[in-house]
Amino acid sequence: MSDRRHAVFRTIADCPTESWSSPTRGAVTWWELIGGDTTPTHDITAGVAEIPVGSVSPPRGHHHDAAELYFIIGGQGEVMVDGHPTAVAVGSAVWIPADVEHFARNTGAEPLRLLYVFGRDKFSDVHYTFPGEAD
Repeated sequence: MSDRRHAVFRTIADCPTESWSSPTRGAVTWWELIGGDTTPTHDITAGVAEIPVGSVSPPRGHHHDAAELYFIIGGQGEVMVDGHPTAVAVGSAVWIPADVEHFARNTGAEPLRLLYVFGRDKFSDVHYTFPGEAD
């Protein structure tokens, strides 16, 4: 466990690029900024995700066993939560309860970028489920 008085500073350039692109998951790239898998931190996992212009949305979203916060930092789009779309743009915040199906869709002319935050020590502590994929 890290010292609670030790600050950690990172930029996207410090992070490996991770992504998925499939018919059931859609297309997203992300960079984990803070999380116990990659930094000497605990209690929070946070990063930046990007959904490209023109990407095809998945037929369904995903859900996981942790609540999640989105804060939109670039572009515009929709966040679908339990089948209900809500328009989002720079400055929008969305809190998504644990075990609620959701996804973000880019509806604009530039990449949709969002800060994501989980109240978990590590990204690997968040257990995802994608309807339509075999468990």
